[in-house]
Amino acid sequence: MSPVEIVAEAPSPKQVAETRKQWAAFQRLRRNVHLVYPLAKEAARIVREVDNERARLGKRSRDYKAYSRRLRKELFDQYEPILREMTVTQGILLIKLIHRETGVDAYALIRDYVGGIQASFWQAIARMYGSDLKLTYDPEREPLIEAVIEEIETGKSADWVIGVYEPPIE
Repeated sequence: MSPVEIVAEAPSPKQVAETRKQWAAFQRLRRNVHLVYPLAKEAARIVREVDNERARLGKRSRDYKAYSRRLRKELFDQYEPILREMTVTQGILLIKLIHRETGVDAYALIRDYVGGIQASFWQAIARMYGSDLKLTYDPEREPLIEAVIEEIETGKSADWVIGVYEPPIE
């Protein structure tokens, strides 16, 4: 048999450009998840803490209302500057990750803890900026976000994600 030479076809410049664009988009998503995920974990911790206090004191008790007012002020003072600096994309991601961590969408949380009028107000603000407080998180539809979260929690990257994108050729 005579030898056969196999030559791989180089990707077209269009394919290379598309791969670079996808890789850059993934890196942006990865950076945004790394920025926002700790806030979502903190939100879940706060929700658990408030639920425990509500169960201990009773939803209508004077002590719970004082606790709630004090906590609301502390949280607003602590997190308002951070939230103001977020991009719309990071805000949307935060809303989804809060749903992932608590199992309840952000609108329902605000309505439950602050009231329906405040929830409607913040929903209107979110809509003005192209977001929605009623967004939910579905890991089946968000495999890249799930991979980044797995990377954060385990400390090692999800190899399948790297395989999807060939690193751009320099």
